[in-house]
Amino acid sequence: MSSQHKVTSSQRQQMIAEAAYFKAERRRFDGGDAVRDWCEAEAEIDARLLQVGDGQLVERIEEALESAARRLAAVRRKVARLSSETRGEWARDLDRVAALRDALKPKLAELKAQGERAGRIAREQAEKIRDEIAEVLQRLEAKAKH
Repeated sequence: MSSQHKVTSSQRQQMIAEAAYFKAERRRFDGGDAVRDWCEAEAEIDARLLQVGDGQLVERIEEALESAARRLAAVRRKVARLSSETRGEWARDLDRVAALRDALKPKLAELKAQGERAGRIAREQAEKIRDEIAEVLQRLEAKAKH
């Protein structure tokens, strides 16, 4: 996973100030409105920061999905060695994880397709499914240890 870099408030302000300065510089500081330059720069910087955040979200979800697939395969191997009666008890949870994994794939594809326009609801749904997969897998792994 790539390291996440949080932009502090002061860094954001500096980025906006520089972008506003460059706007004025491009017009050779002739005319224009400093407040308008600032507002436009602020909107541009915030859009870029949001895009970076969305990209990191997609990356985190992809990694969680890959990890869930590996963990699910490991738990399935352990369950395969159990008695048929015990396997039946596990089947429901294993099927739930597989269904959640399959439900997350189209959400992830939707997020990738939408890019920076990805809706808040789609992001929240993808994160909810990812968290539920992790929760069910943790339960299964804890059961497998016993």
